[in-house]
Amino acid sequence: MKKLRILINPIAGNGLAPRIAKMVDASGLNDNYEVETQTTEYVGHAIELTREAVQKDYAAVIAVGGDGTVNEVASSLVGTNTCLGIIPSGSGNGLARHIGMNLNPHKGLLQLNTAKMEAIDSLKINGRFAVNVSGFGFDGYVAWLFNKSKKRGLSTYAKIGIQEYFRYPLADFKINIDGTEVEHSATMLVIANASQFGNAAVIAPHADLHDGLLDLVAVRRPPILHLPEMFYRLFNGTLKDNNYLKTYHCKRFTAIASRPLHLHIDGEAVDPISKIDVELFPASLKVLMPNK
Repeated sequence: MKKLRILINPIAGNGLAPRIAKMVDASGLNDNYEVETQTTEYVGHAIELTREAVQKDYAAVIAVGGDGTVNEVASSLVGTNTCLGIIPSGSGNGLARHIGMNLNPHKGLLQLNTAKMEAIDSLKINGRFAVNVSGFGFDGYVAWLFNKSKKRGLSTYAKIGIQEYFRYPLADFKINIDGTEVEHSATMLVIANASQFGNAAVIAPHADLHDGLLDLVAVRRPPILHLPEMFYRLFNGTLKDNNYLKTYHCKRFTAIASRPLHLHIDGEAVDPISKIDVELFPASLKVLMPNK
């Protein structure tokens, strides 16, 4: 019987670890897989446990946690025959929401039991793996402040974003997009493989995990009178290019900023830098997709 490993981040998992075994039994996963459950104990532990599962030819590794946990697991599965599965239990759950995973863990396990394997695109940003949505500029700064905060959740993220939004200065960017040079004064550059940051905030509504292209979204802070419409469109998935937002579809780009800026990769903050190099790798990661 094929083996499946479930990795639970105890911090992001909302106390799920003690209950997951009963949920697995009820989901029927044991009928199709030999299932084992492990709890991660430190940063990077999920990477180690995932690599071990790949070496032992496991069929899938299920990440139970947020976008950071998903990133750790997925980074060790690129180019292998072991699939990524997701039980979302983090603050944003951007990739899980994009592919249609239910936020209820029991229903998510039921979805995985009937899921199909699909190969999706992945990215590297300055050599580091990414699979969902990353950002260079304002959203990187917010992610950095959020990661330092003692409180988690959407309300904390929103509070930080609102506090910093109007005092965060523009930066000038020189960008080479598949060989074409462009310049932007922007608040942030969003690097989207999937469509949303998380919590249904859809920054790149046309992003496709299977198209061999990434979406680069240059965002400039709009006047306050335009904010209600922008936020409405952000949360109902209808954002489109305008005077304050420009989207490019490409395979690779390099961006140089006029000053060092914070970067986040799938929600995990990186120290300020002035240059990023981003490359897409088509159909490089196998994922268990819920049967819609």
